[in-house]
Amino acid sequence: MKKINQICIAALCAFVATTGVITYGWKCNKVFGEKAGTLHISKSTPTRSLMQLISSHTSKILDAIMSGDFNAVTRESNAVAENSEIIMEMFFSADGKAGEWFKPDGNNPKAAEEMKTEFEKYLKVVIDASRNIAETAEKKNIVETYKSFDGMLQKACFACHAVSREKWPDWPNWMRQAGG
Repeated sequence: MKKINQICIAALCAFVATTGVITYGWKCNKVFGEKAGTLHISKSTPTRSLMQLISSHTSKILDAIMSGDFNAVTRESNAVAENSEIIMEMFFSADGKAGEWFKPDGNNPKAAEEMKTEFEKYLKVVIDASRNIAETAEKKNIVETYKSFDGMLQKACFACHAVSREKWPDWPNWMRQAGG
């Protein structure tokens, strides 16, 4: 009787797991971008890719700064610079043209060039700032290292977000009063 109960419980668990996998499998095509069709014609594609690649590294940089691990700061900062350079090569060829991912809307022949110029501006700031973070970390000064990190966020990340994203709404009055 005990063995039959165990078999029934195992079968029930297998049924629930299988049902969950099948149900999730029908919706996972959105997660994997199988129906994304027009996703890669946007001018934000290189920027989004850069953000995805460097977001974990910037989190690790901040964690390493807070724990005083200067070797990790240097390693992650260098990874940010390397990944940024890879993104540039991946999305824009050496002759300055956008790759196959970009299909311009309308009749603007300079759209790819304009997009590359704007992207390069912020990308250069990211690369320079991340190398500056690595150099500052080698001096083992936690305050200056944090200032370099904050400078990268201000000059590259927040500056790009201010231009490329919609303006954030103002804080509600109750949050301003609470110090938020």
